[in-house]
Order: sequence, then C-alpha cells, then structure tokens
Amino acid sequence: MGGVVLRAVLRRPGLAAEAARLAAAVAPRGWWRRPPHLPLPDSEYRQWRLTTAYGRGDREPTVREMEEFLAWRRRLRRARAR
Repeated sequence: MGGVVLRAVLRRPGLAAEAARLAAAVAPRGWWRRPPHLPLPDSEYRQWRLTTAYGRGDREPTVREMEEFLAWRRRLRRARAR
C-alpha cells in the first residue's frame, strides 16, 4: 500500500502532509526498529482494513482511490478543527 500512497502524493503533492499523518496513525509502535524500517501498517490491520473497504484483503486501492481517501481525511480533519 505504501507504493500507492507515494504515487498519489506524486500526482497531488498537496496531500503529502496528510499522507504523513496517515503513516503516523497506522504505523505500529517501534516501526523504525524492524525491517523494512518504514512506517507501514501491521499486516493484520492492513488485511482488516482492505477487507472492510473492498470485501477482500488482497485488493489494493487504486491511486485515484488513495488520492480521494487522503483528501477526505484532510477535509474531515479541517472540519473538526472549526
């Protein structure tokens, strides 16, 4: 899923900060101590999240879906701040 997030940010750089917030929200504690030393979500969480979103855990989001998700997170966060 990290590659999809990266491609979404490359297409829409304004979503970079939200992608960083997402990584911080889903990364397990101590992620920097374990290879691949990236803030990637735990495999169980990732499987559950994909299953709840798509009905199956092996379906990857498209770049467009990830852009929409990041934009939605940003809108929601900004609305809560008001």
